[in-house]
Amino acid sequence: MLGAPAVELRDVTLRGLRVRFADVGKGPPLVLLHGYLVSHKEWLPVLPYLAERFRCIVPDLPGFGGSEKPSPERYAYSREAFAETATDLMSAIEVPRAHVCGHSMGGSVALSLAADRPEVVDRLVLIDTACYPFDVPLKGRLPLLPLVGPIVFKRLYGRLLFRDYFKNDVFSGHPGLDLARVDSYYDDFRTREAKDAAYAVLQRTVDLASLGPKVSRVRAKTLVLWGDEDRLFPLALAHRLVRELPHAHLRVIDRSGHAPNEEHPQQTAERVIEHLLDMES
Repeated sequence: MLGAPAVELRDVTLRGLRVRFADVGKGPPLVLLHGYLVSHKEWLPVLPYLAERFRCIVPDLPGFGGSEKPSPERYAYSREAFAETATDLMSAIEVPRAHVCGHSMGGSVALSLAADRPEVVDRLVLIDTACYPFDVPLKGRLPLLPLVGPIVFKRLYGRLLFRDYFKNDVFSGHPGLDLARVDSYYDDFRTREAKDAAYAVLQRTVDLASLGPKVSRVRAKTLVLWGDEDRLFPLALAHRLVRELPHAHLRVIDRSGHAPNEEHPQQTAERVIEHLLDMES
């Protein structure tokens, strides 16, 4: 295991909104977009490998981590809004074009960015990405119910349920659950402002139907990377995504759940590096 690079977080104001991000490593720029209910911290396991080859730009998207959590009336909390924020960040730090890698919700943001702003995206990596409508389990449907949904999500979703979600839905159990990192995600989530933002994201991104037409517009060379034991988005969705993306290929991480970047960081980083540096055989 490589030693972890020094990660210094900076704040930048984008359209009046404070966004926190890390800027680590040297080389071609690589923007890393995190998934739902997490933050830049989900990329920490892979950064020791990626930062050796790339300048890694790792934001906390608005509403998550250390970034500002504006009210849903002030910020749209949609895939398109997150993509716009990522583009604004690149502009603010004078990065006109970059590789983009997104995980889960962040993958759907990366897809939107590649389809709508192809001039800023070089190569694309989509890790266990929210891409097509899927069967939402009961625990996922409850927060979306009228009237009782917000109460379930904002008042009952405590630390134990948060741990249960990561243990039974996100991670595969190989090699195990990193409770310290999960608890750090919960500590970022537990404030009223964070829960309001996260609930708005859930409402505004759960419908994936509008993302489908964008898939065929992506022209970037794309790596689709998936855990073979993903309990949230089955591997069949990855195969469909590769069929429908114009320039894509699939790599599967064995014995991994929904977050191979956390469960198998070295293998994940190796696959990403191979793709971005055009090293695949």
